[in-house]
Formats: sequence, structure tokens, C-alpha cells
Amino acid sequence: MNMADTLTLGGTATATLVGAWELRAGSHDTTEWLDGAADTSYPGGGPGTFSAVNSDGANGYDPAPKMALINVTGGADGETIILSGGASAILSVMATDGGTAAVAVGASFTALTATLQYLSGSSNVTTVMILYN
Repeated sequence: MNMADTLTLGGTATATLVGAWELRAGSHDTTEWLDGAADTSYPGGGPGTFSAVNSDGANGYDPAPKMALINVTGGADGETIILSGGASAILSVMATDGGTAAVAVGASFTALTATLQYLSGSSNVTTVMILYN
């Protein structure tokens, strides 16, 4: 599983990667839990009575979208955040002003770069959530 672990900023802001998570319920592995359980160790089974196999278990890991939560401090209009270290494409960017005096903030993205836009030109604290592959 490749998670984004590197941020590159263009501008005056500082950023902290709060966390990066994979958005899935559970995780796949390659264990075939029923394979070889056709003996007396299988409940209700005896030798040769039940030939349980689970061949889908060998398919392994299937990647899911991921989310990075980033705190940006001291951002100015047009601030860029480049996500790397495992990310292949940004799917969506959401930004919220977290300062004491609310500032309208928006975000756009192309490839692995998110650009923050501030209505008043700057913001003290912005929380940015990026969904990516």
C-alpha cells in the first residue's frame, strides 16, 4: 500500500501532514483460510468428506482510494501543495478555513498539485483534505 508521505509547498505557507489513510473496510491478504481443511480438523468433516478451498485469497491486495489530511499555516492566495511519495493522481480536494476570522477558501487540482485560493488573499490556518490514488 503506497501512502503519500511527502508534501512540497510553493509559497509562504508551512504544512503538516496530519495523516494519510486508506479508505477501505478491512484489508485483503493472500491467506487461503479453507485450503487444506478437508480432514477431521474441519467442523463436521472427516477425511475426504469436504474439500474446502478458497482460491480468491491468492489474489492479494486490491488498492483503494486514500485520504491525506493536511494543516496549512500562513497560506497566501495561489498557494500550491504537491503530494508525492506514493500518490499517483489526486481525485478531489476540500479546504476549510480554521482560523478565528473566517476566510473564504477554495481549492483546485491538476495531477499531483493542489492550489489553494483565498478570497481575502491570505489565511492563518487551513485544513486541506485530499483524496488520491
